[in-house]
Amino acid sequence: MRQRTWSRSVAVAAILVCGLAPSSPGAQQPPTRIELDAATLAARTDAARSIIPLLDEVKRRVESRTQAEVGGGAPPSPFTGRTSTVFSVTLSKRPPVAPQVVQAMDRLLKWEPGNRSAEYEATLFDRWFEQLSAKASALGTQRGIVACDAGCVARTMTALDETWGTAESERAEARDEALLEALTEAVKAVK
Repeated sequence: MRQRTWSRSVAVAAILVCGLAPSSPGAQQPPTRIELDAATLAARTDAARSIIPLLDEVKRRVESRTQAEVGGGAPPSPFTGRTSTVFSVTLSKRPPVAPQVVQAMDRLLKWEPGNRSAEYEATLFDRWFEQLSAKASALGTQRGIVACDAGCVARTMTALDETWGTAESERAEARDEALLEALTEAVKAVK
């Protein structure tokens, strides 16, 4: 019995000395840099050139969610006969978008895809693309697609087909929400 206890103690000590013990659950390791081969980098650059321009419409939707206008040249009120103040608010089911996410949209829209020297933008795009890949893979699985590469992600995000809903009028909004959610997660990951 002493032999088994001694051998367990030696095994635990060896694990601790060699650094093989699991790290504490609270300790976070920094993300490892992803090295891409030339073909993968070219495919991601092409995907970036297809997907990033979609942020223009996402940004327009985000900025138009809440608007307030104070009237100056409004016609007189039919009830009072005086000029009234016009105030309109568009309510949305979604909470306001964080300013960091809007700034990230601006930075990606200005970024030249493939320019890896713009490190923040390249990292932000990589994290955003990872989120979009997961969404495109999930949507592709529903359609019977087994694997979704960079081209598949770009096609899924740019095509407004039945993947995004049955009603044509709702497809763009559903896709833009997916783009926005993925970018919000990417911004959180890059911080």
